[in-house]
Amino acid sequence: MRTVVGIALAIVLLLGLGIGEGSSPALRSITGDVLTKGRNGKPAVLPGAPIVLRGPIKKETESDTQGAFAIDGLPPGAYEIDANAPGLYAALAVEVSAGTSSTVPVEMNVGAVTGTTSPQLTGLKAMHCAFSRKVHHA
Repeated sequence: MRTVVGIALAIVLLLGLGIGEGSSPALRSITGDVLTKGRNGKPAVLPGAPIVLRGPIKKETESDTQGAFAIDGLPPGAYEIDANAPGLYAALAVEVSAGTSSTVPVEMNVGAVTGTTSPQLTGLKAMHCAFSRKVHHA
C-alpha cells in the first residue's frame, strides 16, 4: 500500500511541475539583419555592427559576417534596438510577445553630426592657412 501511495504522490508532483512550467512565460528571441543602402541604392549588409537591446532586460551583440544577429532568452515586453557603425545609426522599437519570436530588419542611416571639429580637420585647416600664406607672399 505504501508503494502505491508513493507512486501516486510522485505522479501528482510530476504533473504539478509540468503544469507550473506551462503557465510561466517562455523566453523568446529577436533575430534580424543589419543593413544600409549601398551606393547603387540597393540594400547592403553591415557585418560587425554593435547592437544594444534595452527593455525588461539589456543585452548586447553584434551582427555576423552576413549582417545577421540573434538575441535569445528574452522575456515578453517592449524593447528598443540601437545599432551603430561608423557614421551610421539605427533605433527601432520591437514588441516581444509570449508565444512568438520577432524578426526585424535594422536599416541604418547616416548618423547625426555631433561636432564640427576633429584633430584631422584642425590639422588640415592649419596646413591650409600655412599654404595660403606662402602663396600670397610669393
